[in-house]
Amino acid sequence: MLNYIFTITNQIFIMFLLMALGYILSKKDVLTEEGTKQISTLLMMVATPAVIIYSYQRDFDLERAKMLGVSFAFGIGAYIIPIFFGALIFKKNRSLYYQDKRMCIVFSNNGFMAIPLLQALLGSTGVFLGSAHIVLGNVFLWTYGVRTLGGDKYKMNLKTALVNPGALAMMFGLLLFISPVKLPANVYQVCGYLGAINTPLAMLVLGAFLQKANILECFKDKSLFILSALKLIIVPAVLVTLLLLIRAEQMIAATMLIASAAPTGIIAPMFAQRFNTEHLYSTKVVALTTLLCIGTMPVFLTLIEYFWI
Repeated sequence: MLNYIFTITNQIFIMFLLMALGYILSKKDVLTEEGTKQISTLLMMVATPAVIIYSYQRDFDLERAKMLGVSFAFGIGAYIIPIFFGALIFKKNRSLYYQDKRMCIVFSNNGFMAIPLLQALLGSTGVFLGSAHIVLGNVFLWTYGVRTLGGDKYKMNLKTALVNPGALAMMFGLLLFISPVKLPANVYQVCGYLGAINTPLAMLVLGAFLQKANILECFKDKSLFILSALKLIIVPAVLVTLLLLIRAEQMIAATMLIASAAPTGIIAPMFAQRFNTEHLYSTKVVALTTLLCIGTMPVFLTLIEYFWI
């Protein structure tokens, strides 16, 4: 467990250094409100799709393909569980910021936080399978997420579900995986460069958001702790129970659990800002869950080691 705590703490320390820089840049008006919106758009439209495409550029392997397919199936369940809890607990006209709270328990920091843990525990295969959770996150973001934040003005349709940056990147990435034709080396390197800006830019934006919010209020607002308990304890506990009951394959179970037990992702406040909802509240959730996951994630990682690895 100490190894897990060290890995998680190191990732959080790096995140907070980047966030501190974003905080300072925002305070000095170097990073403005309009600037954060533009960066958020760049991340959602370019950087994240590049990460997905980059992860699928590998030689086809039938066994890995089967495992990836199962990972997608389990990944859908991993998103349905928090969506169910969100709809059950945070109801319209009964809960302040209900739509932002739903977003915060559904979408995880499954990139910056989960990927290093997958790499350390399960190697490159774990990262490859973990990409299913990231890809599905983009699909749910542009369907469920937009519907949740956009409200009645947004109508769900098949076109929106399929024609969005995350889904298109997934389809193109899968073609690369199953096809003998791969991206040219220079194009592949460009995708790597674009994907590399995802984490630092996201943390800078989060730091700018924190500058606008009173972070000390995180420890005074009981709703933030309730939300954190749902995100970091209840949802992962339900998922791990279901995975045990259906006797999921150890590698797949581990990737899904690690991604789901990660803290709330920066995409929640970024999308809230895009739709003009309460993005500062979502920012506080990201900050608090990131701190608290130092204590919760090692527990679930130990469960993975005990039952599967």
